[in-house]
Amino acid sequence: MHRRSRPLSLWLAALVSVACVETRAADRQSLASQPLAVGQRQLFLDDFILGDVYRVKRVIHQPVKYKDNPVIRPDRPTDGRTIELRTAPSWDEREGVWKLWYFGTDDGQEGSGGSGYARSMDGVHWEKPNLGLVESHGNRNNNIVLVNGEPKAFTQHVFLDSSAPPESRYKAIIGPHDRRPAISSDGLVFTPLDVPMIPSQDESHIFFDDLQKQYVLTGKHNGPFGRSVFLSLSKDYREWSDPVLIYYADFFDQQLGEKYIREVEANPRMWRPPVDKPKEYNTEICNMPVFLYEGLYIGLPTYFESSGRIPMPRGNQDGTNSVKLACSRDLRAWTRVGDRSHFIPLSEMSEGVLDTGQILAGSRPIRMGDELWFYYAGVDVRYRANMPTVGEEFRGGIHLAKLRLDGFVSMHGGDEEGFVDTRPVRFDASRLFINATARGRIRAEVAERTGRTTLPGWGLDDWVEVKGDHLEAELRWKNRDLRELKGQNV
Repeated sequence: MHRRSRPLSLWLAALVSVACVETRAADRQSLASQPLAVGQRQLFLDDFILGDVYRVKRVIHQPVKYKDNPVIRPDRPTDGRTIELRTAPSWDEREGVWKLWYFGTDDGQEGSGGSGYARSMDGVHWEKPNLGLVESHGNRNNNIVLVNGEPKAFTQHVFLDSSAPPESRYKAIIGPHDRRPAISSDGLVFTPLDVPMIPSQDESHIFFDDLQKQYVLTGKHNGPFGRSVFLSLSKDYREWSDPVLIYYADFFDQQLGEKYIREVEANPRMWRPPVDKPKEYNTEICNMPVFLYEGLYIGLPTYFESSGRIPMPRGNQDGTNSVKLACSRDLRAWTRVGDRSHFIPLSEMSEGVLDTGQILAGSRPIRMGDELWFYYAGVDVRYRANMPTVGEEFRGGIHLAKLRLDGFVSMHGGDEEGFVDTRPVRFDASRLFINATARGRIRAEVAERTGRTTLPGWGLDDWVEVKGDHLEAELRWKNRDLRELKGQNV
């Protein structure tokens, strides 16, 4: 497809509702030989669907940040100066409302305020209802959820598990270090499970994998360059596999991290870490939310680009946190997307802007119409000198950024003619769509399986051109019906 194109700036985010469904590739993992599902979009994050590519470039698209960020601010005593989230909002069909759980700093002690609960009808305007469950600051007028036996437990992950029995409809992971599963019927009062702790340092993410029917937890442990991502799996939310290393910073990440820190230090519009020790520059992976999207696992790794060790008694490291893109077909082998550029970048400093020093993504995007909405924690600094108490040293809130549907990456053409070929695929249905923006025009042809010979009647001159901006443009030829290709490898 898209074998030749007139000079144009091509924006191809995905092949939508692809009805061609079998790709054989002996040089790839065994997963690559599995049939592709009819109706499943094929994204360009990796090379899985691609054959030849000529004069086009894979480009990462950054979500557009909401103009009135943050959408949830710390405005209660139990919030402290900073609130953060790690899990995206859950839609409760029964109540017709979005639900979100976050954690605050509460008087300078991270996690001591438990988990705050908020709800929204539109995903933008959020309220914090008084739950009356946990006493804090001398009263129960707060929105803190209760963990039985641990009233102020650090509840970092809460999500709605719609397939679970009523008593465990809501799942949670509690604990500032290591992780304990907990369940709830209403998302407000949780009961910890009497099971072994899941090993992890102070960062993790969790989701339910509908493809493999399992719970997936990505925790933080030390790896080759420091903080790294490890994988634990469970079928029942009680017994978890031992953590296995799946994602860590490599040598090229070290070079890019040093380059980025130097760019930040040289830019007066960016927040610049007060600690700048070039000999101690190091890039690590703080955490990585993972979600399943159109049969592909997408990761949002938080790259911690360290600028050096913070003086005692604070210790730890200074630097910046922000989000990049990765993808996988099996949760274990991961591809860094494109040129490894930042997906959700830090903002420049301005009045009221809080996501200038750290960005940590929620567990997944949520679909709103023709957009994907990414919620993330945005914090103004990593470390503010002369304020050694945790919680006093930074301010932050929960932010929102919006992306075109399927628009993680695209294949861009330049001023000269270029093309994108798919690998040989077996066509087993009647329609084919693309998600594209063409400033000029897009043309397509169908070739036999080697890609060298165009099938009669399926050439560029037979093609009904696509122009303009389309989320779902149907590919059509003048005198041909795609059902004629049924069963063929093309």
